[in-house]
Amino acid sequence: MPDTAVHRFALLHRRSLLAAGGLSLALGMALTLPAGMRCVLATVRHAELSCHSGEIVGSGLALAALLWGLWLGAALTEPWLPRHRPARTWGLAVQIGGLALLFAGLNRSAHFLGGDGELGPYSLQVLLTVTTCVCLGLEYRQRAQRGEASAEDLRRGEQHLARQLDAARAALLQAQVEPHFLFNTLAHLRRLARTDARAAHAMLGELRRYLAAALPELRQAETPLARELELVEAFLALHQRRIGPERLTLRFEVAPGLGEVIVPSTCLLTLAENAIKHGIGPQVAGGEICVRAGPDPDEPGLLRLEVADTGAGMGASSGSGTGLATLRARLAAYGPAARLSLHLNQPRGLIARVQLPR
Repeated sequence: MPDTAVHRFALLHRRSLLAAGGLSLALGMALTLPAGMRCVLATVRHAELSCHSGEIVGSGLALAALLWGLWLGAALTEPWLPRHRPARTWGLAVQIGGLALLFAGLNRSAHFLGGDGELGPYSLQVLLTVTTCVCLGLEYRQRAQRGEASAEDLRRGEQHLARQLDAARAALLQAQVEPHFLFNTLAHLRRLARTDARAAHAMLGELRRYLAAALPELRQAETPLARELELVEAFLALHQRRIGPERLTLRFEVAPGLGEVIVPSTCLLTLAENAIKHGIGPQVAGGEICVRAGPDPDEPGLLRLEVADTGAGMGASSGSGTGLATLRARLAAYGPAARLSLHLNQPRGLIARVQLPR
């Protein structure tokens, strides 16, 4: 517990004072209840005797004042106890003894325990027992609160580490996005510069658009869907320039009003890369890639992102790549509703589908 005035005297807040007062009053009146019952029974048996209820109530209030005073004294002295054992154990013993002696002295004038203020051995034993219960009760309450605070700190630390792990996984995924495609693009651009300057100029514009969309995403774990679509569009346009528009047809079907929805960064890029590498690339004739985004028609409340190709279809290694495995691990942070699945496309090809809570 920090050594500040706010934390030192946290037990002296109004709510704590009122709770301690109410509990002390209830205990004080409960302790005088047997005496009140004996008084009533004695009055019934001996009519000449009179039961002074005012004295009984006064005794209960005095006991309540004693209990509340002991609690207040323990609350005031608790912050000054040593924090580490065994020094704290000795500190508790000194606290209990000191408060018992203090209230034994105060009893001479306040008459907490009744009588003329002089305490006999039994009354001293009662006072010491009550003081011990109050001090130890307060001590264990403080230990429980410190334990709960430590558990909360551990929980927050665990959540922080989990966020850091997710960010590291995202960075790993982004670092694993096929770097050789960039080298292939530059090599193709170099060949075009020698044979078709106009096509080279157009491809250079696509490369610039891709890099402008990709570079801001490198350090982010999440991104608006509009930026993710911009990145995927630039990525696929580059590949279309590289392998030829006659071998790769592109189509985008995006529902309106979803541009600001937050999605894992590079999630669609991973699916598009997988479609190029395993779907369109192996086929001489090429094919079509369709990128879709919209509300899930089967599960309301979910966002469905898809990359469908008309390529080679599902093979033995489909879905086992590092990129898809890392994407699945990242989706786990969004809860059980977030998942990645692969489906056969009709009449051929593969559909990679990501479902996310909106």
